[in-house]
Amino acid sequence: MAKKNASRSNTSSSWWNERSKIMAMKSETKTAKPKKKVKTKKASKAETGQTYICEICGCEMVCASNSSGEVVCCGEPMCIVV
Repeated sequence: MAKKNASRSNTSSSWWNERSKIMAMKSETKTAKPKKKVKTKKASKAETGQTYICEICGCEMVCASNSSGEVVCCGEPMCIVV
């Protein structure tokens, strides 16, 4: 009976070893990708044809018509992509 318990612990520990290797590989690939840098400036009003980006969530939009108000996403004004 003791032999069966010993073989189970070896199997589960090897599974955990393999899992930790896989998780380490995933974290390495995530940190290796640099984020795309975009030049932006805060927008005071919406202008037709301008592209806006949210610095918090990364949402992008293109304005369809002029507006006197500012474009807002996530509670903060969006930035014009220059």
